[in-house]
Amino acid sequence: MERFAGRVAVVTGASSGIGAQIAEDLVRAGMVVVGVARRVDRLQAQAASLSGLRGRLEPLQADLSSTDELRRVFKWVDDNLGGISVLVNNAAILSQVPVPDQDPTDSEKLISTNVTAVLIGCSQGVVSMKKHGIKDGHIININSVAGHRILAVPGMPGSVISYSASKHATVALTEGLRADLQVLKASGFRIRVTSLSPGAVQTEMMPDEYVKSLPEADMVLKAKDVSNAALYVLGSPPAVEITELTIRPTGEFM
Repeated sequence: MERFAGRVAVVTGASSGIGAQIAEDLVRAGMVVVGVARRVDRLQAQAASLSGLRGRLEPLQADLSSTDELRRVFKWVDDNLGGISVLVNNAAILSQVPVPDQDPTDSEKLISTNVTAVLIGCSQGVVSMKKHGIKDGHIININSVAGHRILAVPGMPGSVISYSASKHATVALTEGLRADLQVLKASGFRIRVTSLSPGAVQTEMMPDEYVKSLPEADMVLKAKDVSNAALYVLGSPPAVEITELTIRPTGEFM
């Protein structure tokens, strides 16, 4: 991680849960972290709490379901901080409503946040790395075990079908991006891309009913577990690309 000290990271969905923890840990590792989320008051409070550390947190408010807002985020980073070395596409929303009962507007927002924002984020992140000559950049897409198979989750009556579909798209986007990046190798760019797929994580997104249904209290990951995995991926040697990393609570089997 030391090679990233003083460099720029962008973390989406950074106001709570996994995103907030990853943003904090990257600041502690010495990075200038742009935390992006709708709830800017939370980002500002976190930035204040992290002052005095090696790195710093730059709060940036944006609705990640909006393409225009996404473009504004990356323009702001380019204008004010320069090139992006690390991008963590973390923002996501979960729907427990069965697909036939979903409001089309809610479905559209889920896809915009969970899929389109990842696609545009990857695109703009690579554009920034190319523009600023960052040849060892790293993109991490926070995925889910739900991106690898359809889950019927206890305590979630509507299951997670639409969420799972969006995370399956993340698998394809991540691998497709890796294929597209091969053409840059001739120019010396070795941008790495990782899909990080956790099992159940205790965050605001996780319904209390599910956590209460667990036979053991520790059969759920903490945000810190996922952040540790992200730092492990970033800290791997330059010649090693961890393309998919799945972490689950010990004993979880859904």
